[in-house]
Amino acid sequence: MSTLPRHPTYINPRQPIHWVLDWDGTITKHDTLDALVNISASIKPDFPVQKFWEDLTQSYMDDYTATLANLAPGGILPKTIEEEIALIRKLRAVEQRSLHRVSLSGIFAGLTTSAINAGIRECISSGQIGLRRGFAQFFESMQTDKTDASGQHKSKSQLSILSVNWSQHFIASCLRAFNTPIPASSILSNELQNLTQNLPSNGHIGPSNSASMMIVSSDDKLRCLERLKQEREASSSSPQDTSTSSIPIVYVGDSLTDIECLLAADLGICIRDEPMGSGQRKLAELDRLGVKVPRLKDWREADEWNVVWARDFVEIREWVEGLEEESGEARD
Repeated sequence: MSTLPRHPTYINPRQPIHWVLDWDGTITKHDTLDALVNISASIKPDFPVQKFWEDLTQSYMDDYTATLANLAPGGILPKTIEEEIALIRKLRAVEQRSLHRVSLSGIFAGLTTSAINAGIRECISSGQIGLRRGFAQFFESMQTDKTDASGQHKSKSQLSILSVNWSQHFIASCLRAFNTPIPASSILSNELQNLTQNLPSNGHIGPSNSASMMIVSSDDKLRCLERLKQEREASSSSPQDTSTSSIPIVYVGDSLTDIECLLAADLGICIRDEPMGSGQRKLAELDRLGVKVPRLKDWREADEWNVVWARDFVEIREWVEGLEEESGEARD
């Protein structure tokens, strides 16, 4: 990525926004991989899915700790954005090795789309899967058409999901169950092989059709974000038509896998719980790297990196509504 900061972004509240959202811990209250594992375990009672999952989790943590100790001896952490991103990219190998171990373990072998759909309903009923506060209302408000100052109709805001999650179908099925459906083509993530052919998965994790590449780290996400930008610009009917290419991208995420997208978007919004989760605490260290991260309501105080933070989608929706009110007052 370019490590040069950008000028502060002006977001026109009367124009649509292209929202690009992380899934686990951003749209959802918590990481959902455990739920996917539990669904697989429920259809394979004679296979030690949970034991294998515990071993896989421990292997990942051991590998991550050892690799980080080698890359940052003595616990000396990066002091600049450039150094931080370089370190995160080197840790990509840890994620790749983990995916390889998961694929070989067979914990997802035999999983079907129908089993996922049924399992999701149970996970929602039990509270294991839940949406972050305000997402449903945010989703509904995003469907509203925008008009410019003269009352001319503008296209609706767009929504894409960009995730390192292992199943696009799982994400899409969750959203349908919550009555916030998003087309699979707008969900860029990985996928359990064979699910797209409506066949039982062989347990291996590969690219989804929409992503067409594995997404395991922050630089993978950045490449996908850049592709979305290129597609947006290419969709303009002519060089004079800027109605699409001028749409700002607002990225919302909660962990280090989101850092490059947060910095590259026109506006990046970090999700922070109270207290913050471990991944959120790491992302909060942007302050340590010299990036000023004010709360969303104070977004105009952000520095040239244009990164802010918010608790939930209630706060995000209120921010959008506040901009629209300001725009109306300015016209009056």
